[in-house]
Amino acid sequence: MPALTQEFINDFVRRYAAAWTKKESASNPLQALVTEDVYWADPMLPQPGKGSATAMMLLEASFTAFPDLTCEVMDPPYLAADGKSVMFHWRLSGTMLGALPTGAQPTGKRMSVTGVDRWEFRDGRICHYQAFYDLSTMLRQVGLIP
Repeated sequence: MPALTQEFINDFVRRYAAAWTKKESASNPLQALVTEDVYWADPMLPQPGKGSATAMMLLEASFTAFPDLTCEVMDPPYLAADGKSVMFHWRLSGTMLGALPTGAQPTGKRMSVTGVDRWEFRDGRICHYQAFYDLSTMLRQVGLIP
């Protein structure tokens, strides 16, 4: 794959943020942004997962727990000097109106958490995903931990 361009990643981030902001039941736009064998590491998961099903499960679980979930782009995405990886600074916000996959019941409280994703690409899609955010802050905001 040729080196990533700033124009490509700006457009990619726009589509990625939209996928985390809109629930589309028939075909999720996130599916088209990740490879079938994507490595997916997220603090919400007990361990990293492999395959697009992991990413889709986390997205659907997020929309179940936070039906008004929005993803805001905080800064322009950063293309690493090697031209192969991207850092994306975001904010997720929503109201916990549904249960989490862990069984935690809805609290009706809002959360807003910022984080950074690190992506590696293959054929124009994410093949390696790692999210960095403070899960304990989010859980505290929704009233699940003191």
